[in-house]
Amino acid sequence: MGCSSSKSTVVKKSKVRPVTEERTGEFTNRPTTLTMEDIFWEKKKKLIPNYARMIEIDKHAQQAPVELKNSPTELVSYLTQIAQSDLEKFRALFRWEAENVDYDVENYYGDISKSDSSPEGVLKHGKSVCAGYSELFNYLCGIAQLECVNMSGASKGGDYQPGDTFPINNGKIETDHAWNKIKIDGQWYLCDCTWASGYVGYDHNLGRSKFTRCWNELYFLSEPEMFAALHFPVDANGNSAPYEQLLQNPITDINKWSNEPSKDCSYYTFQMETVSHEQGLIETDTNEVQIEIRCKHDLDFWANLNALNDLGVNPRIGSSHSDHIMMFVTDNIIACKVRLPSAGDFVLRISAEPVQASDELTSISTKVITYTLRGKDGKKKEIFPPGVANNVWGPSAQFISQGFRGPPTTEPIIKTDSGKTELEVMLPDYQTNLLSEIVYCDGSQSEKLHGYIYGEKNGSKAVFHLVLPHSGEYRFTVMAKLKDGSDSYWHGAHYLIQNFCPADTDEKYPDEKGLWGPGELFYKHGLQAKSSSTVLAENGTCQLKIKKSIDILLIFDLEKNGSKVPNNETFICADESIDGTEVTFNARLPERGYYKLNVFVKSRNQSGSYAHAGMWLFHCMAPWTGALFPQADGTWGAAEHFLELGLRLTEHRSAIIPAVGGRCELTIQSNEPIQTTWYLIKNDIRLSEDEKKACVNICTEDTKLTFVIKLPESGFYKFELYGEVKGKHSLPYLGCWLLDSIK
Repeated sequence: MGCSSSKSTVVKKSKVRPVTEERTGEFTNRPTTLTMEDIFWEKKKKLIPNYARMIEIDKHAQQAPVELKNSPTELVSYLTQIAQSDLEKFRALFRWEAENVDYDVENYYGDISKSDSSPEGVLKHGKSVCAGYSELFNYLCGIAQLECVNMSGASKGGDYQPGDTFPINNGKIETDHAWNKIKIDGQWYLCDCTWASGYVGYDHNLGRSKFTRCWNELYFLSEPEMFAALHFPVDANGNSAPYEQLLQNPITDINKWSNEPSKDCSYYTFQMETVSHEQGLIETDTNEVQIEIRCKHDLDFWANLNALNDLGVNPRIGSSHSDHIMMFVTDNIIACKVRLPSAGDFVLRISAEPVQASDELTSISTKVITYTLRGKDGKKKEIFPPGVANNVWGPSAQFISQGFRGPPTTEPIIKTDSGKTELEVMLPDYQTNLLSEIVYCDGSQSEKLHGYIYGEKNGSKAVFHLVLPHSGEYRFTVMAKLKDGSDSYWHGAHYLIQNFCPADTDEKYPDEKGLWGPGELFYKHGLQAKSSSTVLAENGTCQLKIKKSIDILLIFDLEKNGSKVPNNETFICADESIDGTEVTFNARLPERGYYKLNVFVKSRNQSGSYAHAGMWLFHCMAPWTGALFPQADGTWGAAEHFLELGLRLTEHRSAIIPAVGGRCELTIQSNEPIQTTWYLIKNDIRLSEDEKKACVNICTEDTKLTFVIKLPESGFYKFELYGEVKGKHSLPYLGCWLLDSIK
């Protein structure tokens, strides 16, 4: 133990915003920018109504000429010359010392008696342990005729870890730290210049501890409750001095104080409150524990778990086991679930910082609270599935702020004993797309699974269906894309899936990370699907209808087992209505299993290629055993030139025309006489001229042309039509129709 600051090393963090709507459990997007004044306790706010003035005093102190330290009187005169009150004098002296005295790490971890703690020695050498900081500040205050008192006692700094006991010899409490209290306007306040100046941490690259200068505002005019959590004052006789805590209900028992978790200044600054554990040393027979803390601000959280070495070993913090941590937020409570890797003692350090904060707040301590966890179970505990930034599970702050909503679970943990499960995500709008990933974790080994997720989009809701082939734990990740035109995706949410029984099927979904159903371009082109993204083909046949405008063109392709289906137009008949406002994709699927129908779109007046508009899953429960469709080389029905000529069918809206008893009619109405040629095709072979004449009779009446067709056999026939206004020499393609002869 000692008198160095206990601030931890800052690491890269993942944002979690624990702000929720009352009663709903849903996260809200209410970011607030915290300022230094926001985190001051009540009396400090009254003393410092304008923090900008403190910044001016600080700059003046930081600009003090170096040579002034050789003359304490001249130094104090310079520092206080711009001060307009005792408060500002205290501030100038305190800030100068915090910026100009280093912590004497070498002598603290060596022979502390060699550290010169006299004011003259500290000014000369520019370094000291806590006693020197306290003595120098008191000395400078005396020159400035300010009332200041040296304090000493036990502290939760340096090598202290929760569960440590404080030495008591002959009934006297041994002191290990020193600080000050000052009087302003008749009121006493607490200050710790040592911990305000920076922190001491073990540098593994150097192989030793080192001091890092980092100003911490919270140790100037400290909140008594915050100060008392880390400082236990002792009088000159070694007895507890609870009155020096400046609290109405001070802590009098050092054993009770030492049994509490180590609550750093940020714990009180961010108005946090322990929900689950009030003891600093937590013993667990199962090597598992879940700690919960309530918070009132928008904060980023992260945590570290380290093995704890025995006393006298430097550093006491040993190997990292942070992959045994799972953090998540429910309502306004941050939960930290820990699996200790083995029996023994481990230090859990939870840290936080504001999501949005003023520049002055970036320097305050990030450590919130520290526990010692003592595992008693000799069995090895496995890590949580990897790949979660800073072990923060559930929906991220960015995910929430963009309007996404996950399932209303109290924890991001989904349990199932069937080998299958589902998860719903509400989307901010219909155009949003998501990607997904599932990873199976078997101890230290992890496996990314392919074909075990099917995510479908149903309006403003995405539903993920998961097949779990093994018993054990999985990490399921949802990735989202911002609405800024960027193609990059970011991790939106992580869920832990615990499966207690493998799935009873080997059937996989098509390997696809994105959502099935309409894509972003689908909605941008004004398309509408008349079914969900999953189309069930119970007997090998099904339909997908898409509404569109007349100036939109659609094409498709079909995949099975990750490969395009050859001659896929024999499996799918894309039937465009005669008015061009609807396309029906009719399926005849000869094999059981999953098919992927990709739909592509472009405008009629748009040059270039088609763009992907969406994908639909056709689930064939039983194979189609009848005839397949003839190839159409595109969409069945009227072609673009048919519409340009103003032609229209008078009897049939669909491009599939039933020929009951082998007979049907195709009537075309035009604004002026047209000339045509046509072909009748069976099994990809054109009928001869004689066969055509035997099957088709043409009736002409002004601008109406009727094809009376009698088909000799049952099955599919293809009727291709070419034509132009009379007097033209070329006869462009007008369309093709599928004749279904039913004998």
